[in-house]
Amino acid sequence: MRAPAPMSSPGNRLGATLLLLLVSALFYGASFVKVPAIDHIADTYFSESIRSATLAYATIRGVNAVVSVVKESHLELAPAGVGITIAAGQILDPIDDMTERLSSVLVAAIASLGIQKLGYEIGTAISFKAIAIVLLLMVPLLWLNSVTLTTLYGPLLKLCLLLLLLRFLLPASALVSDQLYSHWLQPGIAGAVDDLSVVSSSYQSLSKLSPEQGGGFFSSMTTATSEKVEQIRAAFMQMVEHAENIIRSLLTLMTLYLAIFVVQVVLLPMLMLWLMLRIGKSRMLDILADSFRHKLTDSHDDAAL
Repeated sequence: MRAPAPMSSPGNRLGATLLLLLVSALFYGASFVKVPAIDHIADTYFSESIRSATLAYATIRGVNAVVSVVKESHLELAPAGVGITIAAGQILDPIDDMTERLSSVLVAAIASLGIQKLGYEIGTAISFKAIAIVLLLMVPLLWLNSVTLTTLYGPLLKLCLLLLLLRFLLPASALVSDQLYSHWLQPGIAGAVDDLSVVSSSYQSLSKLSPEQGGGFFSSMTTATSEKVEQIRAAFMQMVEHAENIIRSLLTLMTLYLAIFVVQVVLLPMLMLWLMLRIGKSRMLDILADSFRHKLTDSHDDAAL
């Protein structure tokens, strides 16, 4: 490819300089403006998904807290006058293990969403500013009148186009995530959280127990059973009765938030990287960069005439 000729006419160089300064100022000003619809959807998605994940995490910790209180107790039965003691912890161990694992998954999901949101905000804040800076750096190249330096026009303009694409790819990825979350994941997450909230809601009353009663024993052999011990018994029976629903809801949440984690951390970043590489190597981007470059450097031919 023939290297572009340097500008020899001060008038043409002045016109190109004013054009670069004007476009740079426009991009810099646009960096403070939200893109209608696209940025709003992205902001809403990140806010709602983080809020939903935090609510799910609080619910799971509530279930885990109830399990922890009940596990420290023993259930004493007296069928036919024969006393039998059942360790509640042995019955609730599967639920306890699942809540611990799901808590770790939710922490990872919340962290990934937070990192994605931070990356989106940084990208939207600096993309247009970076384009403005690159365009400003091109101004001295116009006045140095060097054939070697004018070869930098193409790469710099190509960098500007890539930054422009990046500015819209970031909210576009959030838009894809929003559609996936709203139509496929959110209904299942909301249903599972509602099912588990029935158990976690009992933690407030259990947390009022004194240390002695919180770690006491169930007793059905006396008629003077305390109200607080009855609360532990009720919580235990509720968890045993709804054990299948609790485990199913925990599995649902674990599956859905693992899907969110995989999409946010693995699939979408890889897809964006692939698109950026494909676009960066595409002939169309070179043609666009060459077109802008020739508009800045074709004055040499005009001056020769």
